[in-house]
Amino acid sequence: MTKLIKLLPCIGAIAIGIALLIRFAIFNTSGEKKIDVSTSLINAIDIAELSTAEFRYRGIADVYEDESRTKILCRVCYNSVVKAGINMKNVQFDVDNENKTVTATLPDIDLKVTIIDEESMSLLPSDADVSIENMLRYSREDVENEAKQSEALMNTAKDNLKAIIEGLLYPILKAQEYVLIWD
Repeated sequence: MTKLIKLLPCIGAIAIGIALLIRFAIFNTSGEKKIDVSTSLINAIDIAELSTAEFRYRGIADVYEDESRTKILCRVCYNSVVKAGINMKNVQFDVDNENKTVTATLPDIDLKVTIIDEESMSLLPSDADVSIENMLRYSREDVENEAKQSEALMNTAKDNLKAIIEGLLYPILKAQEYVLIWD
């Protein structure tokens, strides 16, 4: 048993040595390293969800008596935060190796998170009998409609997203002498 314990560091050192040889391509007979730019780009932005802009909003939402939304029961005042962004896996890259350019295509910006501050909520009239679930539901619908109509939010999210992607890809593109182009 003690001989096995003494051999473990040796076995570990040999395994690390082989891994380093493989990693640094000593076994590579061509002598030339080739980097796959498109794979490097995708790995560089491997972030599932990314919020790139926030929309803070104080709103008033109508709360209806029934699902037909014909009669307003009351109104709820609320504070909220909406975050806009994308799923980074939906960013597409078209690599032109001949011209050393990378064309990035962004997906549509969408709302990632909607937070309603429950402590800020108040009813008009204050004696209305409404469940917290309904207050939250109508508030969330209201703020998401407002956020979707906000060109400033969507433009800020898109500009921030471009800056983030450029920052993540700069080292790879610079090293390979590629230029990033936005579609």
